[in-house]
Amino acid sequence: MTTQFFSYNGNKVAYTREGRGKPILFLHNGGASKEIWTRQVDALRDRYEVICLDHLGFGESDMPESGYTLDKYVDLLSAFIDHLQTDKISVAANCMGSAMTLILADRRPEIFEALVLLNPLSEQTTRGGAIGLALPLVKRFPQLSLAASRRIRIPAPLTRFIIAAQYGPRGWRRGLITPLPGAAAAGAGWGRRGRLTSMAEMFSDLTLFRAIDQLRPGADFPPLAVVWGTANLGLSARKGRVLNRALEPDREEFLPRCGHLPMMENPEAVTAIIDEFVGAPPARRVGVTLVAPA
Repeated sequence: MTTQFFSYNGNKVAYTREGRGKPILFLHNGGASKEIWTRQVDALRDRYEVICLDHLGFGESDMPESGYTLDKYVDLLSAFIDHLQTDKISVAANCMGSAMTLILADRRPEIFEALVLLNPLSEQTTRGGAIGLALPLVKRFPQLSLAASRRIRIPAPLTRFIIAAQYGPRGWRRGLITPLPGAAAAGAGWGRRGRLTSMAEMFSDLTLFRAIDQLRPGADFPPLAVVWGTANLGLSARKGRVLNRALEPDREEFLPRCGHLPMMENPEAVTAIIDEFVGAPPARRVGVTLVAPA
């Protein structure tokens, strides 16, 4: 796929776009890049227009020194969707991509047709997982954390172990021996100095993460499917069940033996969920009348 660039506040944001049909926008998690969705793109591009975005600070997008709060990511996502000039768009996202989408869907529900959100990042799902272990340090010493993140790079020999730790039992052993397809993309945020700055800045303010836990979708909220890897170590799938009770998704899936990267660990299952849900979104309630999404 040929990479295109969207200009936002003086920065270049990379994305790919191909295929025909209903548009689906794919959003990766922190520390990764758009190529984690390669298996889904290959399977769906004959029936959908597939668009994959590199978040600012990741992949082929620019890496400014600052500007990585969740609120700013949401603003960028909103501007990017407007740039695409689609009528309505569906989104498949993971972790921070899911968090951005939930906030934007609450603000602008009319631009979305359907949402398939994997491992949604929120304050409670973060605190319940391994990522939450770093939160006290980031909160207490935000400037020190930012300064350190700009200098740290993960040596290549350790990257495979960090990637494998994101898998559940279905993939971690294989990930150490023979990297899964997309493994290089899953570790794209670890090897270059300064890549961790976005994560440090984003977690320094949990206001919007807390708002996700408090979100109660209204009648005009787009059809929503939520997918969790049951063996996710980074975020808490148990807290994800609590979050689901608030979000009341139209469909919820818990994939056994999958971790934080189920689109790579069990690509067939994730692709099928996206295809089924986006291809025929459920009716949603508007006022007292059930209608199908436009």
